[in-house]
Amino acid sequence: MAGADATIVVIIERTKQRLKEVGAVTADTAKTPSDLGLQERWLKMSAGAGVIATSDGKYYLKTKAKR
Repeated sequence: MAGADATIVVIIERTKQRLKEVGAVTADTAKTPSDLGLQERWLKMSAGAGVIATSDGKYYLKTKAKR
């Protein structure tokens, strides 16, 4: 089971990195899974890690506000 957990962590981190790379960090800049080249299930799996789904099927990474 530890191997599966590690795989999930890697998928989540890669998903978050891809969202950052393409600038999908607000609802206005959100991208579709196709735009991102990612499977939608990976995006859904990453929801607890700051990945937000919009009502029109796009996703973005919620980032901490810079101070």
